[in-house]
Amino acid sequence: MSEETSTTLNPAQEQCIVALLNEPNIRRVAEVIGVNEKTVHRWLDDPVFNAAYRKARREAFKQAVGMVQKYTPVAVQTLASIAVDKSAPHSSRVSASTALLKFSRDSIELDDLAARVETLEQAAKTTQHSGFGAIP
Repeated sequence: MSEETSTTLNPAQEQCIVALLNEPNIRRVAEVIGVNEKTVHRWLDDPVFNAAYRKARREAFKQAVGMVQKYTPVAVQTLASIAVDKSAPHSSRVSASTALLKFSRDSIELDDLAARVETLEQAAKTTQHSGFGAIP
């Protein structure tokens, strides 16, 4: 937990967030940290606790995405190997080829979308700097 979070949450709530990230259900979370399930639900309804929990979930997800990105070249190489392997079943070769085409198309679409967003952001900045469209 960050210093900001630790000043607003008590130690049991911090343990609860860790348990929520690691346990399969609320009942198990409550058992692990030694509180009633109703307490966990009450904490989840609290805006400060809920915000800290969402932040922790985003951080955990960000780390998972980093790990996925680390193995992306291996996955692409595996798909490419299957796609060109004449001894692989046709269905495997078609599936691998389809996945490669899909990922390639998705990548192009994301790049195009990022370029469009960047253009819109630049236009919005230009509009704001020129005084047009600025909210008084």
